[in-house]
Amino acid sequence: MAVSAVDFTRELNRERLDHELIRHRPTETARGEALEVGLAEVGKTVVLATGTGFVRVLVPAANRLDLHKLRALLGGGDTTRLANEQELAGAYPMFELGAVPPIGGPPGDRTIIDRRLATRDSVVVEAGSHELSVRLQIRDVVRLSSAQIADICED
Repeated sequence: MAVSAVDFTRELNRERLDHELIRHRPTETARGEALEVGLAEVGKTVVLATGTGFVRVLVPAANRLDLHKLRALLGGGDTTRLANEQELAGAYPMFELGAVPPIGGPPGDRTIIDRRLATRDSVVVEAGSHELSVRLQIRDVVRLSSAQIADICED
């Protein structure tokens, strides 16, 4: 288990969140993770860079983020964009590149969860590692991250 995954699960335990760890073959994409644990359950975290910091958005793995909807919601216009690898490595050194979960890590990120996920009881997300995922209750993700619920996926 990677150090980042250990730190992440320690944080979940400290917050007393019910969760289930899911070990799987290394995956590099949300689709790969979904094939390992079941597409309907997986949420992918996308990190965006804005003029005021980073925003983590959580969308169903089977859906695509709609940047037009998100930019309208954030009011950032064309300055809101996907964070690049260098930015991700600098902002989230505790997580493997491309495995940033929707909670944990540095404080201060804004979090938005797509409404399609908000209606579910639980979601599976990467736990900071490409070999470990975690199933969490959506209500806990919303509470811990102070997430906003919005329609941010392509129709």
